[in-house]
Formats: sequence, C-alpha cells, structure tokens
Amino acid sequence: MVSEGIKNKIEQWFDKDYRLTFYERIQYLIESEPLFEELSYAPRYGKTLEYILKNISVFIQPEEKLIGSVKEVLPTDEEYKIGAALTDNWWNIPLEEVQEKISWFYSYGWLKRRAPWFYSFGHIGLLWEDMLTKGLGEFKQKAEISLQQIKETDDMSKTEFLEGAIICYDAISQFILRYAECVGGEIEKCSSETRKNELRRMEDACRHISYNAPRNLYEALQLLWFITLVFMKVAGCGVLDYGRMDQYLYPFFKADIEKGILTRKEALNLIIEFFYKNNEIMAPTDHMSQENEAVLYSLEVAYDDPNYIIIGGLLEGHKPGVNEVSHLFIEAAHALKLRNPFVVVRYYDGIEDAFWYKVCDAMRDNATIVIYNDMTMIEALQKYGIEKSDAYEYGFYGCNDPHIAGKQSGLRQLWFNLALPLVLALNEGKNPLSQDNNQESNESLYTLEDRMIGLMTQSYSGTKTMPVKEMKSMDDLLNAYRMQVRFLLEKYREAIEKDFAMEKKWNKGRIRIEDCFLEGTIEDQITWNDGGTKYHHIIAQASGLATVVDSAAAVKKLVFDEKSITLEELVDTLNNNYQNNPNLQMKLKNKSEKFGNDIEWVDAFAVQIVNIYCDEIERVNKKEYTYSLIPTLSSDRAFTTMGEIIDATPDGRGKCDIISENQSPSLGADQNGLTALLNSVSKIPFNRITGGPLNIRIHPSAVKGEKGLEVLQAAFKTFFEDRGLQVQINVVSKEDLLEAQKRPEKYKNLCVRVTGYSAYFVQMGKKAQDELISRTEMH
Repeated sequence: MVSEGIKNKIEQWFDKDYRLTFYERIQYLIESEPLFEELSYAPRYGKTLEYILKNISVFIQPEEKLIGSVKEVLPTDEEYKIGAALTDNWWNIPLEEVQEKISWFYSYGWLKRRAPWFYSFGHIGLLWEDMLTKGLGEFKQKAEISLQQIKETDDMSKTEFLEGAIICYDAISQFILRYAECVGGEIEKCSSETRKNELRRMEDACRHISYNAPRNLYEALQLLWFITLVFMKVAGCGVLDYGRMDQYLYPFFKADIEKGILTRKEALNLIIEFFYKNNEIMAPTDHMSQENEAVLYSLEVAYDDPNYIIIGGLLEGHKPGVNEVSHLFIEAAHALKLRNPFVVVRYYDGIEDAFWYKVCDAMRDNATIVIYNDMTMIEALQKYGIEKSDAYEYGFYGCNDPHIAGKQSGLRQLWFNLALPLVLALNEGKNPLSQDNNQESNESLYTLEDRMIGLMTQSYSGTKTMPVKEMKSMDDLLNAYRMQVRFLLEKYREAIEKDFAMEKKWNKGRIRIEDCFLEGTIEDQITWNDGGTKYHHIIAQASGLATVVDSAAAVKKLVFDEKSITLEELVDTLNNNYQNNPNLQMKLKNKSEKFGNDIEWVDAFAVQIVNIYCDEIERVNKKEYTYSLIPTLSSDRAFTTMGEIIDATPDGRGKCDIISENQSPSLGADQNGLTALLNSVSKIPFNRITGGPLNIRIHPSAVKGEKGLEVLQAAFKTFFEDRGLQVQINVVSKEDLLEAQKRPEKYKNLCVRVTGYSAYFVQMGKKAQDELISRTEMH
C-alpha cells in the first residue's frame, strides 16, 4: 500500500539530525526587519511574509507528486548563535512589555523564536472548504472590495489591516507560481516521458491553484499542502484543525472517479503522500519534553505541531457522514502509523460497521487515531453558544480543544486545577502552601504570567468558607468546594476582562496570517483575537478530576460514614503531609475505593464535581463578554506540575505530588478492568463537557486476533452508547516500553498517544516515558 519511496523517506526521517534547521526563515526574517520597520503593523506583516516567500528555496524531491518543502541545513556555530540570540533581542523585556507586543502566549518555549512584528498563535482552523471551492483569488477580491468601502470612512487601522491581507494573498499566490516555474525547469531536464507528463500536470496545477479553485482531488490536496507549508514553516501558524476533510474532499473524489481520471488506489496514494508531507516537516522530538536536547536546541517556530483531521460524524439533519474518503483516510493512517497528522474519528449511533471495525483495527495497531462521540459533543457545544448547524461541523486542534473551523477564534486557555479549590475548602479558603492568605482583597488574584499563559502556577488562596469543624455532611464540604471554584473563576474573569480591554487597544490594525482565511475578520477588518470571528472561547481545561473524586470518597467513608476520624483531624494530618499518620496515607492510597472501578457511590462524586464546575463556568459567562469559557476535562501533561502547588489531599496523595490526568483515574487506581473503567467514566455528564482525552493502555494479548478486535470494538461501542466522550489507546506492554528505554534504536517507530497528540516513545523525555509506563495495563 505504501510505496517504497515513501517507506524509504520515513526511515530517513527517523534518522534525521535534530539540528537540521529551516534557516532561510531566520535569515530573511532578519534581513526584512530594517526594510519594513517604518510601515504600520499589518502592511509590515504582509511585506515580511512576501519577502520571505520570494527568497526561500523552492525545489522538488524525486518522485513526489505533492510538492512543497523547506530547505534544511545544519547551522554553523555562528549561524546558531545569531538565531538563538533573537529570543533575547526580542523578548528579554519586562513581562508588561511582552504583553503589549503579543498580548499572551502559550509558553516561553513557544515564544522564543517568534518576532514581535511577525507572529501567529496557530491552533486554529480555516475556511478550508471555501478555499477549495472558491480559490485564493476570491479571498483577495473580497478584501479588495472591503478596502474600497473602508477608504470612504478614513479609518486607517482598518485600511491598513486590509492592505496587509491583500499583500499576504499575493505573497502566497506568487509563492505557488514560483513552484510552477520550478516544475517547468524540471521538465526540461527530465528524461522519463512518464515523469514529464506528471510534471506537466503539476506545473499546470500550480499555475491554476495560485489564484483559482482546484479542479480535482490532486489540486485540492496540493493547495491544502501549500497553505500548510506557508502557515507552519514560515508564519509559525501550526496545530491546524483541517476540519472535516472527508466531507469537503468527497465531491472532488466522486467527480474524479466518475470522470475516470482517478482510481481509488491513486486517491489513497495521494492521501498517503499528504500524510507523509505533514510528518516530514516535524522535528524528531517531543515538544512537551522541554528538557530534551532537541527541544532546547530548536530554532524553529513549528517543529512539533500536530495537525488534526476530522473524519466521519453526523451531517446536519442527523444524517450519517461516513463516505468512501473516510475509509481512505483510516487506511492511510493505519498503513503509515505516523504521529502526524492526528486523526479524530467522530462516532455516532448507527455508524457503518465496516468503517467502525476498520477504525478499531487501526487503533489496535497504534495508528494515530482517537474517537469522539457526536452524541455528547453536539449537545454540549450548543450549551455554550454554538449554533446547531455549526455544532455539527465541530473539530479539534491542540490537546483535545474543540473548534469550529473558519468561524472560531484560535486557542486561548485556562488550565484550571480542580484540586486547588478542594484544598481551599478544607482550610476556610486559606492555602497551606501560601505565604499570603489575603488574596481575596487583591485587585488581581492571578499573576500576569499565569493570565498570559493560561496557568495556575501559584499557591493561590480563596474566599472564606465554613470551618471544617462546622461541616456536618458531604453537602457542606461540596458547597464550600463550589464557593472556592466560583471565587477562582470570578477572579479569573475579572482579570482577563481588564487584559482584554488593553489587548483591543494594542491590537488595533494588527493582522496575522490566519485572519486572511476566517469568516468575519476581513469583513469587519479586525483580527480574531479582538472579536473578528463568530465564536470566541477560552478553553477552561479542568485538571485533576479523579484526585478530587477519590478525595471526596475518602472523606465520605472515613469521616461521615465510619466516623473513624474527624474532618479536623484529617485536615491536620493533610497539613502535616501525613507525617503524623503514615499508616492512614497508605490506607487511603492503596485500600480505599477509587474512581475508575465502576463503584456507583464513588462515581457519583465525579458527576457532582463536574456539575459544580460547569455550573460555575456558565455563571461567569455573560452576553456582554467577547470570550466565553467552555469546559473540558483535560490536563495535557501539565498534571505533572500542577500538583506542585497543591497540599496533601484525602486520597493519600502527598504534598506537591502529581494530580490525576485528563478524564483518567489516578495512576494505578483502576484495578477492575477495562469494562469497569469505561463504566465509571461514562457516568460523567459529558453533555456539559466539550473535550478531553481518556488514556488507556492495553496489553497486546488482550486484543489479539479476530476475537480481540471483536472485544475492543464492542467495548468502545458500548462506551459511546452509554454517552462516553472520547477514547485513545496505546496497545503496548510494560515490558516493551521498558525495553524501548534500554534499546531505543530498536523501537524508534513506536508511536504512542500522549494526551492530545502522538509522539514516538523514544523521542520523549524520561519523565514522560515513565508516566506512560505507570498507566494501568488492561488485560
């Protein structure tokens, strides 16, 4: 299925030197700085993009049909020194000045190679279908019409915004035409008549799609790839939501098949090549392992950014969406088993059996595929303001972040630590790890750094609630928990609204490349960050659910049911990190009932905690706010650091230890098998939750052969019929993972699901590897 040429390229990629760098971007970015620094922001952005695209190398690799690559070189010591110094040159300034230049950012690692006048946040989906049905030229024409209308109003910021957009459109079109010229040169040198015909088709396609809409599947994929290459490698706009590719590519496929100009096998080969191109531009490392030498070295802006392809799902009117292109995408993902792109299959009741078995078989073989449930997602999205017709079009980017491609803002987020309000509720709003417990009177509870990155890294204090000696029931404790969640969310809303008021002043007239391909930004001449799109969300990633659930279960049993310890005594033990009662810690950690084992009364706390969180999210959303908070159950890998600000908890977890991750039970807590785990998780009210992964590691023997596949598909189907939200698996034994740590050269292609992305196990940091190994193994 996969050509020898692609197989050889993949093998070469695994052996790629992580120091190889697309240095031309740095070179021409540096050269452009003095050339356009007198221009206002948007025209300068456009001119910078134009300058880089006019000068970077264009070339064709042997035998490829989808063209578009970047020239990678090993920087000299002097070149590396120059590239690395840019971070300090641009960003070694007070955080308040960073905020004025960029408003917010994802991490310091993300920020380090981006210029203040030429950056993109990425994590976004574009108007892909419009791009393919209308072409680049129509986007430019729309901007030109808007420009003529705006010039009559003398609003220079809007005029400059549109001028910058038009420069961007032209720059992309001219870049594609450069490839047409390059292909033309290859034709003259080619001796094979077969290859000459391929090259003639490629040249014609490039000339056509530089301005016009694609005419066939090949041209559609080629245009998508050119846009991807420019966005990711030049503009640093990665982690793209490609949207429902099987839906908008199907008309091209169907027409080509009917005309007899394409076979199914040829279509599959094109999709396989598209997958490979997405992976080819990645560096051989794991972006979440910031301690890795390859990550620390990188001069790139999008070196490990996964793109998301959405497959299957319901169409508006509750019609089934699986088509023949859906099958082709699963076959490609299974054949390649690459980490990028990241395929999200949307399940629905009545999904085609042949397709469903194909999906589960690919997942069993560790293809980069996860499943989401339309039966919960579509309902949940509507609760947070997404119109029903748009909810049917949902997709994802980032680490399980929901998105409506082309109509929604890019990713803004708050990693909300669910364990923090529990600690505050047990201590009358005071934080045992904080030096300052008068935070309630502060103007802003959250530090500027936390607000900009979307974290909770400080030991924040809360609002005063009932002393534990007065708590007579779990209802009292859960009410205090609710008050602390409310306080933390209200303080966040107050602070972020003040920040947003400043952002709108700073961002006036600014543009980013993604603004060129979104609905509303060109029409209203405003960047998505400031309200240019139909929907604006801050993804409120709730982390540590199982930690809170297990703690609540422990309090109920020990304090209110058995009455073997008072709540005051328990809190004193927690504040002493169990040093005064280590036997209790061992009992709570190893012998108490935990979430993930299908224990009804324990799982009921998961329902209560999630409902409290969603209630309070809805409470801080108001019509006058541009951004709404929408809840997910997601921690990415931040759960390993979130525990550092949390005192000991009643589940036996020690002070500053990790909290639970995503939807999953606490590490090692789920001991009753896969069915019990799925039963517990499916009880969560996912009709109020819009995303988040459930990580499951399965021993290969449990799903071996036809019987194993039958067991796997039946378990997942039942889970989704019970209204579970998401599932992603790693079918690998603990023994193989330990062996991979010892002999990485033998396991270089072992691809694993981490949180909302995939990574090659041997490219992950030791800490991330150990966490994966410690997950419960299902037999």
